[in-house]
Amino acid sequence: MSLSIEAAGETLWLLPDGAVWWPTARTLFAADLHLGKGAAFRAQGQAVPAGSSARTLARLEALVATHRATRLVVLGDFWHSAEGLTPALLESVDGFARRVPTVLVLGNHDRRIHPPGLPMEVVSTAWALGPLTAAHEPPPPGAAGFTLAGHWHPAVVIASRAGDRLRRPCFVRYPHALVLPAFGGLTGALTLRRADLARHSAQVAVLGDGDLHWLPLRR
Repeated sequence: MSLSIEAAGETLWLLPDGAVWWPTARTLFAADLHLGKGAAFRAQGQAVPAGSSARTLARLEALVATHRATRLVVLGDFWHSAEGLTPALLESVDGFARRVPTVLVLGNHDRRIHPPGLPMEVVSTAWALGPLTAAHEPPPPGAAGFTLAGHWHPAVVIASRAGDRLRRPCFVRYPHALVLPAFGGLTGALTLRRADLARHSAQVAVLGDGDLHWLPLRR
């Protein structure tokens, strides 16, 4: 089940896959793919399974097809590191970007290593899309407008009455911004404290198994 929010006079849909759909502009947003992370670890002798980047691209392309999106905006950290930019990955991304019109807002992992010549539009700073702004780093509290961002890989801890604890990725909606979870398959996460989220008037939508749930926060 997807969840809708209203922001800057627009309706945005939070998707259980960790992406955002903006139907008015037929635009799909995703953040923090970290393509090539597995290859970078394998280059250092770490036993990391192959195929994560291919699965990430396949998931994105399936979402684009499902929603008939005319544009994909990646909110930074498309790539992980220079060691992961293998010829096979670059070929896959080239084909992906020829099929899916893609705009990359450069993230901190991308800025020094983004390879030239790929058929995608690249934006080096925060990018205005009508009433919304696309960025990598979330803006500070109280910033003007409404920004979609990534960078944090946000997650929250959910505890059961029996004392079990589960950390899950999440969307975080502030009055001024929406922070997306990391879309990539080999990304870490930043665990956010519920008290801090409540203090900043945040809403949290937790990713489940093909579902999304609003998380109650004590204020």
